[in-house]
Amino acid sequence: MLEFVNAQFYLTDKLTVSIPQLQLPPHALVTLIGQNGSGKSAIARALAGELKLISGTAPQQVHAELVSFEKQQALFAADFAMRNTDTANAKEELGITGEDLLQGLDPKSVHEAVIALHAAPLLKRPIRTLSGGEGRRMLLVKALGAKPDLLVLDTPFDALDVATRQDLLEIINYVHRCYEVPIVLIVNRPDEIPPELSALGIIADLSIVKLAAREIIEKDEEARALLFCGTLTPQTLPHAPAKLALLPVADTLVSLKHVNVSYDRPVLCDLTFTLKRGEHWQITGPNGAGKSTLLSLITGDNPLVYVNDVTICGIKRGSGESIWDIKKFFGYVSGALHLDYRVSAPVINVVLSGFYDSIGLYQHPGDEELKLARQWLALINLQHKEHASFKTLSFGQQRLLLIVRALVKNPPLLILDEPLQGLDAFGRALVRGFLTYFMEHGRTSMLFVSHHQEDAPAGITHRLSFIPTSGGNYRIEQVKL
Repeated sequence: MLEFVNAQFYLTDKLTVSIPQLQLPPHALVTLIGQNGSGKSAIARALAGELKLISGTAPQQVHAELVSFEKQQALFAADFAMRNTDTANAKEELGITGEDLLQGLDPKSVHEAVIALHAAPLLKRPIRTLSGGEGRRMLLVKALGAKPDLLVLDTPFDALDVATRQDLLEIINYVHRCYEVPIVLIVNRPDEIPPELSALGIIADLSIVKLAAREIIEKDEEARALLFCGTLTPQTLPHAPAKLALLPVADTLVSLKHVNVSYDRPVLCDLTFTLKRGEHWQITGPNGAGKSTLLSLITGDNPLVYVNDVTICGIKRGSGESIWDIKKFFGYVSGALHLDYRVSAPVINVVLSGFYDSIGLYQHPGDEELKLARQWLALINLQHKEHASFKTLSFGQQRLLLIVRALVKNPPLLILDEPLQGLDAFGRALVRGFLTYFMEHGRTSMLFVSHHQEDAPAGITHRLSFIPTSGGNYRIEQVKL
């Protein structure tokens, strides 16, 4: 039995994390929910033994495994550091692979996890080449393969496709029934709550404030507000700065002609795709199908753009243009951008950087830009965090901030790759309202990727789908809705 009694943990000189009462017997499955900024990730770290106990009782010398976005971000940082040294050997230049993560773990447990999570094709690939969902799968394999005394899963379903989310739910239920390891699961959506669980709890103000049987908590008004939220439609949103509002825009925003991209398999085969002003596309498909590859050709983050026929906002790639000539036309949010946004900038600077398409702020903003940035902060209720460091925000607050960073210049094109990842019900409804407003009242067209059909904002006009084929590849279907 693992037990926490009036446990207080050090977070910062001014903040502590509290777990008043929590018992975790073998086979326990406790699910926790909380709004963005409530302290979900801090609670996860405390449960996993990563925070110092300053009073009360908590399990000691327990082997806990934590799966979280922060763990994924730290892994990417370690991989980057390995590859970017003057003395790197061939292995270091390759970077960390899936197999490297699993060294020294229990072979039987690893094998079971690899099979259950369909991770075999990922083992030899460098982790930097994995999609967000594929990277999360490898962290889950590593955690399950370590045979922990306690398994803490902090929003593990984020970035996973529908089939993998269902597989993970089944794995959690299987571990719950068949293994003596207790599980604490933190989620943002009602469909991520397992059918079998010991207790459901609410996190608020860096503490577990309610914990009871599922049927009791789900009747709680606070819990219902956390899990369910309708559509929020803002009356008006801030305009673009005058100098950006006058930016001339071509009728065809994206043109890909007979594009081909292959890695260890063909990803895009003879793809022709056109997005015109006023069109709003939803892109769907499983993890690893090629969605992010397609978007990376449009954003210019994929070097294969130069060997393909790609034109963005009237500018043909490889014609002598700079990346900044392209970036000024679009706003962009993705899990990869979130992983890369590791600067310790003040919150206001993160928003302002959206006017300049930079990670960090390296120019002096004008009065109009400052005014607009503060208006956006008020819309997402982060105006009181204006001078706080980006790194001190919760994952959900960071994601809201990166979404606003993409919206501030009212760009002709929005490229949104799983933008609602990590957001609570209110945050998801808020952003859907922003996007619908832009589509109805602005000049913005959209590419929207999500594994959750309900995340798509009202106004989607077209859909591009990656559909699995019998040969293990994908065909692409484009339809007007």
